[in-house]
Amino acid sequence: MESEIPEPAEPADEIGTGTATVSDRRARTDRPDPTDAVDPPAEPDAAGGTVAPPIGRRSQHGLDWLNFFVANLQTAFGPFIAVYLTSEHWTQGQIGLVLTVGSVTAMASQVPAGAFVDMLGNKQLAAMWSILAIVASCLILAILPERLPVTAAEVLHGFASCMLNPAIAAITLSLVAAHTTSRSPRDRSTDAAEKAAGHAALGERFGRNSSFASIGNAMAAGLMGGVGYWVSARATFFLGAALALPGLLALRAIEPAQPRMPTLSVRRAKGRAAGSGGTQGIGVLLRDRRLFGFAACVIFFHLSNAAMLPLAAGQVTREAGHLAELVIAACILVPQLLGAMLSPRIGRWAGIYGRRPIMLVAFAALPIRGLLLAISTSPTMTIAVQLLDAVSSAAFGVMLPLVAADLSRGTGRFNLCMGLLGLAMGIGASLSTTLAGFVADWSLQAGFLVLAGAGLACVLSVLLLFRETGMPDPDVAKEAAASRGVGGFLFGWAVRSGPKVG
Repeated sequence: MESEIPEPAEPADEIGTGTATVSDRRARTDRPDPTDAVDPPAEPDAAGGTVAPPIGRRSQHGLDWLNFFVANLQTAFGPFIAVYLTSEHWTQGQIGLVLTVGSVTAMASQVPAGAFVDMLGNKQLAAMWSILAIVASCLILAILPERLPVTAAEVLHGFASCMLNPAIAAITLSLVAAHTTSRSPRDRSTDAAEKAAGHAALGERFGRNSSFASIGNAMAAGLMGGVGYWVSARATFFLGAALALPGLLALRAIEPAQPRMPTLSVRRAKGRAAGSGGTQGIGVLLRDRRLFGFAACVIFFHLSNAAMLPLAAGQVTREAGHLAELVIAACILVPQLLGAMLSPRIGRWAGIYGRRPIMLVAFAALPIRGLLLAISTSPTMTIAVQLLDAVSSAAFGVMLPLVAADLSRGTGRFNLCMGLLGLAMGIGASLSTTLAGFVADWSLQAGFLVLAGAGLACVLSVLLLFRETGMPDPDVAKEAAASRGVGGFLFGWAVRSGPKVG
């Protein structure tokens, strides 16, 4: 009897982490594939099916530390570049101009970089070259702080960053897809159970990615701040480049995922795709209304979130005086550490209850945070309010690749989907800083209220425009629905919202 596994078992075609050509797909449907003929060792389960081996410990740890050190590497391009260029006697106008070039490059590169990563069969190679490009950017900044080299470094960093994050997400998808539970076709609930298991495993792994990235951001911010204070601002970029070495070693530790035997339905879907041309996946993706509903959520999220901390920093500077730097550091570090603890749980809950309920609850922190900052000027209160940022930002960091994987399933265009959503992020963030800055010149409290209104629009867009893309785990969620508290509430939302999986 043929053993079936869930649809995500072929990362190259079903989830979008590979780029098999049309001729390759025809060949695979016309003749046996060696990877289809031999199934990796699996253990029988109580239901008479088989369970795929878990992700190898080496690959698991390699992916953990890759996210950690990539976050370290990217931190050098945060506020440290402005401090460094100021120490090199750049004017604020010159600094703003070169940072704008980097931002525009990142926005313009989101979609083509995502499509380019989709074209590459080896996602680990894409990640390696992206890391090396960012290292080159760090070294150019440290060695040649002149206008043309710095501009070139910003452009290089912008495009490399747009390739790196989708490549890491694609590697994650490949590992999870190759190690998902498979069951016997004798069980009529096999398809639903397997899909739910795959969704739960993917959410938990993306949560773990986000957790290690948050810890890396927090530690790098403190380490680079100390190096900049005790050594020099230039030294932070040499440190950023040095942190790439363990990141590359972590990348090499990740073993290439071996695709498992696809189900009959997956093979039939591949045969249909082979006969319809290579652009079918793009058309299917762009015709999906859920993509544009989620893109609206992404725009409003960053419209609310991007300018919130900069406005709060200006308020703290006036209220806290010489303690402002410590308060701002706490506003950055505390949410990162709390987010690191929340991210794995959010990923697990997303697999149990679905994506939409988690977003409704977590994104509600945005308008609440804006209102609290508008009515309070206390530095202590500002730190406390920033804990809400940990909730909303941790949820967003997990949901972005997770929903992109849901939307692009079966199209082979995961990284293109990530690029489109990245473009939405850039639009929202750019509008946020501009709009909030103009309003805050008139009234700081009004600026926070505008951002709170954008946060409320984000919640409403989830409620009204976004359709559920995940599949809640039926067994676990039924138990939670019968219980009181957060679990029952979330599953109630999941039931009322669908799920509509398409």
